[in-house]
Amino acid sequence: MHKQADPLDQVFAFRAFDFRNRFPDPLPNFRAALECLQSEDAYMPDVVAEIRVYLKDDRSIAIPNSFFWVEQKHFASLAEAQSWVQARRKRAVTGSPLDKLAGLLIANPDDSLEKQVRDAVAKTFTKMVSKADNDAVCEPAESWLREAIRALPKSDDVGAPNDG
Repeated sequence: MHKQADPLDQVFAFRAFDFRNRFPDPLPNFRAALECLQSEDAYMPDVVAEIRVYLKDDRSIAIPNSFFWVEQKHFASLAEAQSWVQARRKRAVTGSPLDKLAGLLIANPDDSLEKQVRDAVAKTFTKMVSKADNDAVCEPAESWLREAIRALPKSDDVGAPNDG
């Protein structure tokens, strides 16, 4: 019986990219690339991060960042958001001109109090997945990559004239 080859056998190397491209060396697997982006050496990985897979036939595939980024809410509850909006409003009245700009990306201070609270409670930010979740992240990422490699046209078909 013929055993089908693992598509991951076609992988030459992985690369991790952060905002300053601090990881130029090839990496052996997805976990190693993920750990680079989670390391203290990574620069702004919550803003710019990519893991790219290079295949032995010179093609590459970007792993979707949904495998290593998670969305997290700024506020855990409506009450917490309300408290923040009220404190910000008080600082804007009594504080410096910069205090008037505080939290502008979360809620517009010119909106009604109710809208500010709704916007604040709905606002999320992106962060790297926790190292504690790496086992749960690596397996689905590698499964996705296997399917992505299987879905690629055969490398000898790349650049071949279209018979249509």
